[in-house]
Amino acid sequence: MIDVLDPRHDAEPAYWTALRERAGLRADWSWPVLATQAWAARTPQPVTVLREGGEPCGVVSAAWVTGRTRRNRFAGTGRGWVGGLDVRGPGAGSQPGWWFADAGGDGGVTRLLEAYVPAMRAELGRGFRGMLVRQVGEHGVSAVDGRFRLVRRTEDIAVLDVAAFGSRDDWMNSLARKRKQNLRKIFRTFDADPSVEVRFVPGEEADPVAVAEVLRHNERKHHDVPIVPLPHFTGYLAALLREPDVSVIEYHDTRTGRLIALATLLDHPDLPIARHWGALPPEDGGRPNLYFHFYGEAVRWAIANGRASVVFGKKMTEMKATLGARLVPQFAAAVPVWC
Repeated sequence: MIDVLDPRHDAEPAYWTALRERAGLRADWSWPVLATQAWAARTPQPVTVLREGGEPCGVVSAAWVTGRTRRNRFAGTGRGWVGGLDVRGPGAGSQPGWWFADAGGDGGVTRLLEAYVPAMRAELGRGFRGMLVRQVGEHGVSAVDGRFRLVRRTEDIAVLDVAAFGSRDDWMNSLARKRKQNLRKIFRTFDADPSVEVRFVPGEEADPVAVAEVLRHNERKHHDVPIVPLPHFTGYLAALLREPDVSVIEYHDTRTGRLIALATLLDHPDLPIARHWGALPPEDGGRPNLYFHFYGEAVRWAIANGRASVVFGKKMTEMKATLGARLVPQFAAAVPVWC
């Protein structure tokens, strides 16, 4: 039995909170956040819950993509269109878009193929011709590989393990000499600069308009994909920031009060995520080396809160490795769905 839900129109299921807690799904899986994202998306965003004996036993987030999908146009769903499902996390692209109670040794990839695909075939009809599965770990490659399937390694995910450290200095001292010296200089510079104030605040205290303005500076840098990501919508950020497990590291210019950089952290008992990062360029009032300072602040927060690791996502993986992150291989698989 499955529930195929459209967060734009369907009310939050009665079981959703319990499902999120059981699956360890972060703030970007909150139903108000999913609904806001779905209304802002260019494609339908079905959330599929698999149930056994009436109880949820799995959930999959995906986007329905057809030949009509365009950057500035919402593409409808239905049996009249030929398309595919892009299975992906609803917010953080560093995490899989699925969870199963009986995931097995391959991280749930077999369950995805054997339970989710037939269910969506029945839901979408003969127009459902393929599926792109992102963030498959190494242990899931053999399950998703096969004839007529295309599996490719994508960008690694940077994860920083901090359980062995008692302080930010302990982490810094574990790094190569040149990197350690560079970080010490950066931290001293910020500590001595009265024009920059660093604040660590609950998400609900952050101004979503100011956050969106800063993040859009970074969006302009990443036009390296076929379908350019949409900019961050203020409504989506407002919904996300209201979640109790979201915190924000803010950098303010004390002379003007202007927000010049920020990072969001999605808390989790085992593996919190540094979800967003954005900073104004120095020519527009920003400061150099803000990213390195944020990294240190995130490490300090994780240690203080007893978190064993922090996910720092994709992009700039070589630089993140110099900051002590381990790089976790990830794969994407294109899976045809036969008529």
